[in-house]
Amino acid sequence: MEDSGMDEKAMAEAKKLLALLKEPQLVGEYIIRYGLTITARNIADLKARRSGVRLAAAAAGAAAGATGPNPTLAARAAAIAAQNKANAEAMAAKAAASRPKGAPPPAAEANKDDEDPVFETTVNCPICGHTGLTSYEMRAKSQQVLQTVLLVPVFNGATGFKTVDYSLLAVAVCPKCLFASPDRKNFNYPSFTGNKEEKSTLNASVLLALKDKIEDQKKLLPEALDNLDYFKRERSPKVAIESYRLAMARAEVEAELSQPYAYFKMGSYLLKIARIMKNSGQDDTEVMKEALVIFEKSYAKSECETDEIEMQVLYLITTLYIMLDDFTKANSYLTAFSRLIAERTEAMKKNPALNTQWIQKWQDRAKYNWEERDNKEYFHKL
Repeated sequence: MEDSGMDEKAMAEAKKLLALLKEPQLVGEYIIRYGLTITARNIADLKARRSGVRLAAAAAGAAAGATGPNPTLAARAAAIAAQNKANAEAMAAKAAASRPKGAPPPAAEANKDDEDPVFETTVNCPICGHTGLTSYEMRAKSQQVLQTVLLVPVFNGATGFKTVDYSLLAVAVCPKCLFASPDRKNFNYPSFTGNKEEKSTLNASVLLALKDKIEDQKKLLPEALDNLDYFKRERSPKVAIESYRLAMARAEVEAELSQPYAYFKMGSYLLKIARIMKNSGQDDTEVMKEALVIFEKSYAKSECETDEIEMQVLYLITTLYIMLDDFTKANSYLTAFSRLIAERTEAMKKNPALNTQWIQKWQDRAKYNWEERDNKEYFHKL
């Protein structure tokens, strides 16, 4: 009953937003930015963003004269605000780059008044039917996101927002059956308008197989079953790693049913686990080896349906072998890029619509890593 109440409340708030904003697209954007808390300030801010006028600029223009905002002053204020923001972000990035790895930001950077970039939404489990389970979402443009050499995101708060390592919170977990995924669309969830429930994008055969294995899934982490607080904020590294392991169990079922990208997902989860372990002072070597095996399966099966992701897999295999000091294997995979370019160039003679864009892009990045193979600091600079 409590879960049903949470859904009804969310739908009621979404309907209010639709009445206020008139457009479903705006309702969706509002919820992504601010959650379901409705305030006049948030509505005004959203409308200002959509019209290209900053709230601060509008306030400055209004203060310039009692007869109404001066368009010239408002435009000037907006330009100054934009430049100030750009300067602040550049300074923050420079300061972050100069800090020793793992060192916390100074108090001046970690402003207690900065806004939390993460908000809670609710989703429903497509396996056991549990409703109202918590999913953590990141507000748009609240973080400056960089990537490690293994393509794992590193978060740094944009101006006005706290820095949050969203990787710790990304996986939503059902407390009743331990179904888990970092992709909200794998769950059932209320539509932005609140008029209906959007169904899981997982293949029907996958959902059926997961339902058949529900008791096995529960055995993976019995201490988390029916514990509504187990995966709440703040998540420890241990709990975050457990959440990715549960997500891997789901992806393994996808792999058994030959679903595209299943091994790629598992490998990506393992790279996040390795990053969490490294950040908490643990040895991540074995997890990196585990990820390498998974990515090699992905490449051998050609499970990724786009050149972009397929070449990322080849890049990650090459880079992992470099980081694990197996230069012979790394070089053998690196040469695969050249072979693929030659094959694609030949195929382009019959089909001009083909290209080598993604192969060349990821070959260049892999070559750069190869050239830095003796520079251990390069691979751990973020």
